[in-house]
Amino acid sequence: MVTRSEPGYVWDFCGGQLAVDFTNTVGDRGASREEHFNAYGDVLAWAEARGVVARAAAQHLRGEAERIPREARQALGAMVALRESLYNAIVAAAAGRVPAAADLARINAEVAPACARAHLAPRRRRLTLAYDAPDPASLTQPITLPVVRAAVDLLTSDALDRVRTCADASCAWLFVDTTRSRTRRWCDMKACGNRNKVRRFRGQA
Repeated sequence: MVTRSEPGYVWDFCGGQLAVDFTNTVGDRGASREEHFNAYGDVLAWAEARGVVARAAAQHLRGEAERIPREARQALGAMVALRESLYNAIVAAAAGRVPAAADLARINAEVAPACARAHLAPRRRRLTLAYDAPDPASLTQPITLPVVRAAVDLLTSDALDRVRTCADASCAWLFVDTTRSRTRRWCDMKACGNRNKVRRFRGQA
């Protein structure tokens, strides 16, 4: 299925980091999970909205997925599995624990292709680390390779110390706390923050 399963759903990028935003595509992780990657078209819509793939690339992938629907379903399953391993690994690593072997194995299977064919390229009078284009025949690589590279950056840098889990236990989304005081509690103050304010008010009433 290439069309979106939830056409009205608006993606939220409050995680503040690409790999983190990728993990935040499940609503209410800590309670009644709401899956938002129900079709290949959902992942594609997220990737386009997040700026992972350009519109032209998204149109190409959509056409390919329509042409080979079985492979599109397999690609969806692979990306959902990767997302869950990334979530588990980030949570564990941020807490100072070694991620589960199965999660590391799934992520590591993507690290080699994600970091392959890296090269220095000039950009705005400076050099930057760039990568060759992903396999044009792949329905996953245009999306997963940038996500995995972002995950590697996060898991191997001091930014990991700023990763938090939303204080709303039913949410359990991740975010990178960029506040100077490092006291941010909610993934989104307008959503989870206000929801918990209402809960506290009703509890006192």
